[in-house]
Amino acid sequence: MKKALIFSLLTLLAWSASGQCDPRFDPPKSSRPTSYVMDVQYDLANKSVTSTGQVIFKNNSPVPVTELRFYMYLNSFKNMGSTFLKGSGGNIFDQNIGSRGEDTWGWIRVDDIAAQNGANLTKSMRYVQPDDGNPDDQSVLLVPLQAPVPPGATAVFDLKFSAKLPKTIARAGYSKDDFALWVHWFPQLGVWQLEPDGQWAWNCHQFFRTTEFYGDFGNYDVTITAPSQLVMGASGCLMSEEKLPNNLTRRRFVVEDVIDFAWTAYPGFQVFEDKWQHVNIRLLIPPEHSMHAQRVITAIKQGLEYMTEHVGPYPFASITIADPPFHGLRSGMMEYPTFITLGSFWNSPSGIRNVESLALHEFVHQYFMMMLGSNEKEQAWLDEGLTTYYEDRIIDHYYGEKTGYVDFLGYQMGNWELSRNEYTGMPNPKEDYADKPGWTYDARHKGIIYSKTATMLRTMQAVLGDEPMDEMMRTYFERWQFKHPRGNDFFAVANEFAAQHPNNAFGNNFDWLFKGVIQGTDVCDYAVSEISNLENYSPHGLFDDGKGGFVFKKGEPTGDFTASVTLHRLGELIFPLEVEIRFEDGTVKTENWDGQLRTKVFTYQTKSKIESVQIDPKQKIALDLDLNNNSMTLKPETTVLWKYTLKAVFWMQNLMQSVAFLI
Repeated sequence: MKKALIFSLLTLLAWSASGQCDPRFDPPKSSRPTSYVMDVQYDLANKSVTSTGQVIFKNNSPVPVTELRFYMYLNSFKNMGSTFLKGSGGNIFDQNIGSRGEDTWGWIRVDDIAAQNGANLTKSMRYVQPDDGNPDDQSVLLVPLQAPVPPGATAVFDLKFSAKLPKTIARAGYSKDDFALWVHWFPQLGVWQLEPDGQWAWNCHQFFRTTEFYGDFGNYDVTITAPSQLVMGASGCLMSEEKLPNNLTRRRFVVEDVIDFAWTAYPGFQVFEDKWQHVNIRLLIPPEHSMHAQRVITAIKQGLEYMTEHVGPYPFASITIADPPFHGLRSGMMEYPTFITLGSFWNSPSGIRNVESLALHEFVHQYFMMMLGSNEKEQAWLDEGLTTYYEDRIIDHYYGEKTGYVDFLGYQMGNWELSRNEYTGMPNPKEDYADKPGWTYDARHKGIIYSKTATMLRTMQAVLGDEPMDEMMRTYFERWQFKHPRGNDFFAVANEFAAQHPNNAFGNNFDWLFKGVIQGTDVCDYAVSEISNLENYSPHGLFDDGKGGFVFKKGEPTGDFTASVTLHRLGELIFPLEVEIRFEDGTVKTENWDGQLRTKVFTYQTKSKIESVQIDPKQKIALDLDLNNNSMTLKPETTVLWKYTLKAVFWMQNLMQSVAFLI
């Protein structure tokens, strides 16, 4: 505890001296169960680090803790036997892993760990494989404790470790000789938490290709000594910078109440700085991408403004954005606490807002990955789906609902349209469901996690209204920030809101929607199958004459019609719908259909034929798989159908993403 106290005093002095970027929270935002002090030496030539420092663990549970479990992510890039690389056949993310040389692999090891009561724990530690039993996987390290940590107690452990970056396979790594991204790079404690079965345990899963990350909240005090020519960016605030002999510089970064710490180093970065209210914005970008600098900074400011207004304030003093050089692209497009990475290209047209969309997506993760601390490994939809939803809202708010993502050479598409198409354009949207651990997914099912969830939320917003939706989401964020919510916690807040604000579409709870969309494979699809206009006639044929005989009457058109439309419910999800029916004389009739029957017929006696019918004319039900079958017209269409333009843009976007998203 003595070292921890000294660390705290030194940190307070540094904060007082810094002035510009203050990472302190008083009172703390979280319960801070895990904190780290690291003094890191960076060997640029060998792409490796050594570190000494402390891990501080606070047992917030009512039971003693008898062991520690650490994520050791870099060992996933140690050999092809790791769970991350196993089964890749030597080819993964368009790379021939099997041809790699000795120096291109990565690893991490604990060199020494000891409790501050003098007990050395190094010899008893061992790797475990709690998820798949793969004996070659070393991504989780178990350290038995000689003395348990009692409930409510804080324990400090001295930790020395070494790590080497791989040539980038995904995220963490180096490219060429000088770019490096250090993420998930240190022995990081899992999350000691109450599990759904009622038991306290370490939530510390192995690293799979289809999972992201989950950590606990705490403080980081990280000092990095590195060659002076490197431009560095990291989570949190730069507290001090000291020139040393031998062309070295020591930089100290501090951040509070976050779930991880990430940093990057590259001599080619240009630095652009700006500010939004209390937030210091720092963009690191290679010169060949610098034409995008203002686009990125503007997008981050838009994200800060929009999320503060509609969800909640961004409390941190900084946000750092790193755009890797092209040769480091595999390290891009990811989120870390107060630090995100992009993946732009030279001179991307301003009318195609892939730069803004990506920057905003990764920024919004600061809310659902970072401040809420959602478990990206077990319930990825709770982070990725909500993040995608707000990315769509922000882009379309500032750049236009129909032009947010693309407004280029006559092509137009909103960001939410793109997200919806990523879901509805899947070969089989019923192939999987969202609420399951990430390691059980097929990588092709991204549309279920990201876009089906976002499309469900978009549907809820359209039916409820913007302000009621904001009220519900603000309540969820305020109640669960810095507390690791689960899916059931989100459902509970939504159902609480529904009970207070009953709605014709959803009733007084959302259980049926969540069970169908998130926990099941249900889909929504309503279709118009037929328009019928039968001309009515006066009586025609043989009729009794009252004298035992017949009289023939020749019928004539009466000038009116028996007109009808036939609608079908093709999916399982049931929504109350508006149906707009237009007649040739310009009359418009709006019907309300509860959407329950598999077939519904509306019939009219009218003097004007039905010309067209549109299910859900305001397109509130974004979950509807096929909007093309929602309408039918008997009037010849003289203009180019918008759907072909939409499809053209969609496939153009897929082509662009195939190039851009290499990982």
